[in-house]
Amino acid sequence: MAEDRYRSRLALAAERRAAAEAELVEGLSPTPDDEPSARLGLNLSFRTRLTIGLVAASIIPLAAFGAIVVVLDPTAQAATTGRVLLFVLVVAALLAVLLAYLLAADLTAPLRAIAAAVARTSAGDLSTPIVVPGEDELAQLADSHNRLSADLERRNRELGRILVAIESGSPRDTADFIAGRAAHDATTAFGMIDASVLLVSPREIPTEERIPGESLPVRATLKLGGEELGILVGHLPATRIWERADQDLLELFAREVAVAIRNAQLFARVEAQNSQLLELDAAKDDFLRGVSHNLQTPLTSIRAYADQLGRDRPDRRLGIIAEQTDRLSRMVRQLLTVTRLESGALKPRSEVVALAHPVRRAWEALAATDVPIRIDDRSSGWLAVADIDQLDQVLWALLDNALKYGERTPILVEIYPEPEHGRLRLTISDLGPGVAEVDRARMFRRFERGVERTANDGSGLWLYVSRELCRAMNGDLVLDPQLAGRGASFSVYLPGEPPEEA
Repeated sequence: MAEDRYRSRLALAAERRAAAEAELVEGLSPTPDDEPSARLGLNLSFRTRLTIGLVAASIIPLAAFGAIVVVLDPTAQAATTGRVLLFVLVVAALLAVLLAYLLAADLTAPLRAIAAAVARTSAGDLSTPIVVPGEDELAQLADSHNRLSADLERRNRELGRILVAIESGSPRDTADFIAGRAAHDATTAFGMIDASVLLVSPREIPTEERIPGESLPVRATLKLGGEELGILVGHLPATRIWERADQDLLELFAREVAVAIRNAQLFARVEAQNSQLLELDAAKDDFLRGVSHNLQTPLTSIRAYADQLGRDRPDRRLGIIAEQTDRLSRMVRQLLTVTRLESGALKPRSEVVALAHPVRRAWEALAATDVPIRIDDRSSGWLAVADIDQLDQVLWALLDNALKYGERTPILVEIYPEPEHGRLRLTISDLGPGVAEVDRARMFRRFERGVERTANDGSGLWLYVSRELCRAMNGDLVLDPQLAGRGASFSVYLPGEPPEEA
């Protein structure tokens, strides 16, 4: 964008200069009202008008002199004198036309050269200068054009060096490194004696006075929007001409340096935040791993003593303790599974299993005798290829989720093969309120719960762990689209073997 803006400024300046030169070359400055040939309906070129003017300037005085001689000579020799004067006039006219044509061609040759050079400049060729000898106006015009072409060519080279310097940068560079490199690039691109980029307020750096005969001080503010990030200062040779276009180019370079510095600062901030988040995530994983291991031992003891007391003295309260201990143990297993998933230590074992049996086993572990469940097994002898322990975790989590959020409505489990994909599909549905549209995109994220759910509704790990376990078994877990008359519906996809292979 910055390059396009500056190139458009250069192109506009070149077009204005070329238009001014073209007007002078072609003699287009007179208006139609002031141009005699325009009033007479003639469309004559400058060279033709110049030829006519030279012929008229040489013939008219001679014709006037002949007419005066004839009028003032009353003798009989007047007729002879008139014929002689007419002959001389014709010969002079022919010579005048020839000389005027040659002179006009010589006079317009520099103009034609200037016009051709202007056309080349408009086409982008700045390497061919105009050579016009002398010190007249045409020579001055040619010299002015040559200086314009040289300035444009020099600025194009500077712009090219600036673009190369900008492209060589990286957001991983520090602000101080970018400032040092920018000072070196400015010295190279603009031909400075010295340059430096100071990341301080420009008001702290006083403006140097220009002293004739000494190096020329220049400066540009590193500005980004309304914020000033620093200043670029340097010195040019005393013989260097520094125009407004050069200052614009230096300010353009300073703005690009400011953008690079701000990007580096933002990148460093993001990198620091990422490092901090990684450290926090690692600390969290270590904490979960430690807590999970430390909880496993007392839970095992609680369950063993509860079973022992239940055998000695049956009590419903001991059964509740055992059930809740099992529930807490499963939560601990979820935490352990998360840490193993993230460390890559989880390696599933491939076994074949009929899906209806682990579904019934998981349902019995939940002990929800007051909620009806229907298992529609249409697997037709197909067997799933899965890790049985991991499959038990997935089924228990999905059935427990259906119980909790389905508001203890009837649960439907459907099992059927998809031969075209070589897999089995197990769908668990309830008749509850379903999943809100705002929650569908976040259901499988770690520690994520529904918008209206609180920390008392669970850790937000069940669905995340279940899907990762399914994927580890070369399957998947998806949330099905909402259907009328049904609540939430989750489908487990697992590789399957047809009856003949099984």
